[in-house]
Amino acid sequence: SVTARQWEFDPNPITVNKGDKVKLSIKSVDVVHGFSLPDFGINKELEPGKITTIEFTADKSGTFNFFCSVYCGSGHGDMKGTLIVNE
Repeated sequence: SVTARQWEFDPNPITVNKGDKVKLSIKSVDVVHGFSLPDFGINKELEPGKITTIEFTADKSGTFNFFCSVYCGSGHGDMKGTLIVNE
């Protein structure tokens, strides 16, 4: 479970293992946000008060950046996080 709020994702970082089928349940608790994880082809809008489920297979190891892809206010540029995929 992930919470999105101005201007953070919690938890951060998110750590998984290579080969895991990852299921993120993300809830925005304030305004519209986005969740973009370009290395895995993910970009979803997060509506306030609703849970958005994102599923993917962590098929490569490394450290990958994710960020809010919908402008959400003055701290938008700092709303980012890290996905760590262990070998």
